[in-house]
Amino acid sequence: MSSRSSQPQPSGQSDNHWKRWALLVAVALVLIVVLQNSQEVEFNLLFVNTTAPLILLLLVFTMIGAAIGYLGPIVRRGRKDHKD
Repeated sequence: MSSRSSQPQPSGQSDNHWKRWALLVAVALVLIVVLQNSQEVEFNLLFVNTTAPLILLLLVFTMIGAAIGYLGPIVRRGRKDHKD
């Protein structure tokens, strides 16, 4: 008999497990979409009109979105802590 099976896991570990799976699924879906879109596209960025591989644009904007999603709650939590 193992003592591990009779003890309940703390809820933090269970939540972390699902977050990890959700992250892996999201990364897999992004990779599938990115790898299916390898053509060159024309795009405008402010005053520059240029072409680039769509893979590059998708990866850059996915990373920007992930950074905003990660940093947004941290910044918001910091503002709440400083409000007294």
